Amino acid sequence: MQKNGKKRLAWVGALILAGAGVWWWRGRGAEPAGAAGYQTQALERGEIVQTVTANGALGAVQTVMVGSEVSGKIMELFADYNSTVTNGQVLAKLDASTYERQLDQAQAELESATASLKLAEANFRRAKELRELELVSQADFDQAEASLAQARASLRMREASLSKVQVDLEKTTIFSPMDGVVISRAVDVGQTVAASLNAPTLFTLAQDLRQMRIEAQISEADVGGVAEGQRVTFTVDAFPALTFTGTVSQVRFEPVTVQNVVNYIAIVDVENPDLKLRPGMTANAAVETARREHVLRLPNAALRFRPPDGAAAAAAEAPEPPRGPPDMADRPVPGEGPGLGLGLGLGLGEVAGRSGRPSAPGGGGDSLRTVYVLEGDGRLAAREVATGITDGSWTEVAGPGLQEGERIVTGIRRGPEGPAEAAAGRSSPFMPGSSRRMR
Repeated sequence: MQKNGKKRLAWVGALILAGAGVWWWRGRGAEPAGAAGYQTQALERGEIVQTVTANGALGAVQTVMVGSEVSGKIMELFADYNSTVTNGQVLAKLDASTYERQLDQAQAELESATASLKLAEANFRRAKELRELELVSQADFDQAEASLAQARASLRMREASLSKVQVDLEKTTIFSPMDGVVISRAVDVGQTVAASLNAPTLFTLAQDLRQMRIEAQISEADVGGVAEGQRVTFTVDAFPALTFTGTVSQVRFEPVTVQNVVNYIAIVDVENPDLKLRPGMTANAAVETARREHVLRLPNAALRFRPPDGAAAAAAEAPEPPRGPPDMADRPVPGEGPGLGLGLGLGLGEVAGRSGRPSAPGGGGDSLRTVYVLEGDGRLAAREVATGITDGSWTEVAGPGLQEGERIVTGIRRGPEGPAEAAAGRSSPFMPGSSRRMR
């Protein structure tokens, strides 16, 4: 029993001496993790473009469907797919024989009505003369006058019928209503079209395709930042290596709900001088909602970086946050406070602590973020800065707190030169491999 007690005391004494040696070694010879332990990037100025993504279909500025107002057989076609047409150009002709016969009939009816009118006028003049001589009754005179009015009305009716048949005959020739390109043809020669209820579509014409537009769907969460005049860049699957540009010309108020998702249509005007873009292509667009030039910008990785608990010298300038119950990571570093603070367990390399923890991102306000700067002596310094817009890779520095050229920490290098190893393994001559490091 006595021998076992002496062995236990010897082991405890050995552990105490080992801990004291570690403390002395760290306080004497350990140096802060330097630039070799952290991934850094110099704070620089540059451009930041904030965008809103959207998808939409390309289309012509104006699309017209050309139909036939009369029925008949297609006799001739003068335009095909991709044909360039001008206003008033003949596109097709229908069989006009039926309407020509109707025109002849209407002309004959008009001539008959004209003859009837002449007879009624003569009868009226004769009745009027006889009435003045009191040789005919008033009733006979009134009858002659009514017959004249009926003849005149019949003549106008026949003239209208003739005019209608003439218009129908003219409609058997289909003309282009505008300058444009034929993007669709729905009939062939010999096909019969019936226009009993509505005009059947023969051609679909697109206005000059050198001017196009995109109907982009903007999410309700992003539509507040989209306005007329903003620049738009987009790509299409047909030309993945090319980037096209456009301008927002309209943001419509009408909501478009698809699967319970509310979107709004933004019209984007697009120049298409070389006709590479075609109607119906899907455009993957990015609307430029904000732009900053020559501003200090942070890599977004710096906003996500947090030093490990083993990096004792990190955040020396960080504000003191509310502290909870102490733990092993909160114990003082040798030389920074009273007490031994020894860790007598197996994790001797984790003894390092710190006086305070860095504030959480956005602390002190929605635009305030905490980043870490690697100073010249290799220590980390926490800086709280105001941030502005972001493009997903860079974030604007919108307030004081950082200087151009400072090394901003974006991450930790993996490997034997990392800060965790520099803070733990290099500090103890009693740990395995320490003799190799001391050499």
